Amino acid sequence: MDPLQLDPAWPSAVPLLDLETALEQSLLQSGLSRQDYIKRLVQDLHKPRLQPLLWLLPRRWRLAPAQLPQQLHGLAQLLERGLLTPSLLAVLGDEMAQLLPQPDQANTPLERWRGAGESSLKPWSEVVALSQSDAPADATGAEAKASHLAPGLVWNNLGLHYSQNQARRQANSAAAQWLNHHAARGGSRELIETLQQRGWQIKARFRASVASFGLGACFRSQASDSWQQIPIGLPMRSGLLDQNGQEITMLLPHSAVEMELCGEGCELLLQFYQGTEGICGWEALNDLQRPWQNDRHNGTVRYMGEPWQGSNLLELMDLTDVMALVHNSVASELQLRWGGYGSVGYCIDTTALVQQALLDQCDLFPLLLNGIWRERLLRTSQRLPASSALQRYQKALMELPLDLSHHGSSSTEAWRRLQGCQPLSSPFCLSQHIQHAPNDFTAVAL
Repeated sequence: MDPLQLDPAWPSAVPLLDLETALEQSLLQSGLSRQDYIKRLVQDLHKPRLQPLLWLLPRRWRLAPAQLPQQLHGLAQLLERGLLTPSLLAVLGDEMAQLLPQPDQANTPLERWRGAGESSLKPWSEVVALSQSDAPADATGAEAKASHLAPGLVWNNLGLHYSQNQARRQANSAAAQWLNHHAARGGSRELIETLQQRGWQIKARFRASVASFGLGACFRSQASDSWQQIPIGLPMRSGLLDQNGQEITMLLPHSAVEMELCGEGCELLLQFYQGTEGICGWEALNDLQRPWQNDRHNGTVRYMGEPWQGSNLLELMDLTDVMALVHNSVASELQLRWGGYGSVGYCIDTTALVQQALLDQCDLFPLLLNGIWRERLLRTSQRLPASSALQRYQKALMELPLDLSHHGSSSTEAWRRLQGCQPLSSPFCLSQHIQHAPNDFTAVAL
């Protein structure tokens, strides 16, 4: 089965088209030979945001390393023979510095997380005013200005709306800076407690959805004046065998701690994770609304456990403060590229660490933070003053599962986590099959 195959019966608010069909139709419209068409695809891969295509292109469209820019040869060699495994993805994260070019960033991850002080922040009254904007959510353009692979196919999602308008998205970004500022200077709980005392309703939830690293695509045929959206996912092998002896394939999740802050006519949306932005910390939740992937209300985002509110939320904030300080310190001291993304964990690892520290278990798969980086994080954490949050974090580092290899009874627990972070609703047939499979791993036959 094509791992990105779509269920045509899935109820979508926008027309969808699977990637392989879009490539075939685009090739037909272009009038090019397949070889010349692939050469045009190679030209797009000079753009860093399109490099996930190396991973997700269907097998018949895969690119040989020799066809690619020199700096992508190592990455292409890893991906040339098939889908990634958890162990290979862990190696990829560990070797990220050698495989990808260094971004031009003047400040260290620790400096970017801390910020330049309160004088550099947007006044909180302005943050509130921006978030009170009742303007309609803006949309991406309907006409293609982005990179064309061939007539009709564009590596962007055109004609979709954001979940909030531009002013509210700016407020989210400013609020994230406020939280990181407080986290680095005495604790983010101070800001949260102040807002709670003013009557704000604030909750945090663990979330997972299908990852795409922000990559989108859409297609318009010559006979149509509207765009069909192309759902993107990153397929990978799980390392788990079903009862028919077949390795289970899955789509890589994106995960984060989502926080919603509502009060005084505002709705602020933030997320905490280790991200490609170059820090471990709070960021705005300003995603383009893709109803097949990241809608907070239709089941494509999987929420795990009960919301964290009141005094429980303050405990979560203390923990994220410690984690951000430790992870950004290690990334800065070792001058890690991308703020340590991949090396000191992917988004899924930092979310799972928060879960593990607070609940003594986690619901995410695959977890890839390996031993040497856990040891580095642990040693850095031992330089910090003792606290309950620090103790919980250190315990979680030691006990968090590692999904590089499973057999026997460990496969059962890994399956629980794999199934538990799948979307409850998805157009991807692969995600549907996993979601509807038995909870009992000994009965799973996909």
